[in-house]
Amino acid sequence: MATFEMQGKEYELKLNFESVKYLNKVVEGGSLGLIGKAMMGDLEVFSHIVHAGLFHHGKNFSFKEVETEIEQAIANETLDGQDVFAICNEVVTDSFFYKKQVNKL
Repeated sequence: MATFEMQGKEYELKLNFESVKYLNKVVEGGSLGLIGKAMMGDLEVFSHIVHAGLFHHGKNFSFKEVETEIEQAIANETLDGQDVFAICNEVVTDSFFYKKQVNKL
């Protein structure tokens, strides 16, 4: 279970229908583009993955709030490239929604 800390509280990152629709619009190439970027641990897409992964909590965190938390975590050296890679892959490529597609690649 991937988690991310927002405003001092840890939240589970999980995709739902709204998240999938959002992410498919973020990356050129739709779901295949997203899967590729997630597999690479792309930092720009990471921000969107975390944002989308928080939707199911209903807290309505803004994208800017998520980016600020990510920036702070990197500055505090509590989030590194390996973390980004692992979270991207756990939330997207290991998710129920994308798993079969990833396995076919």
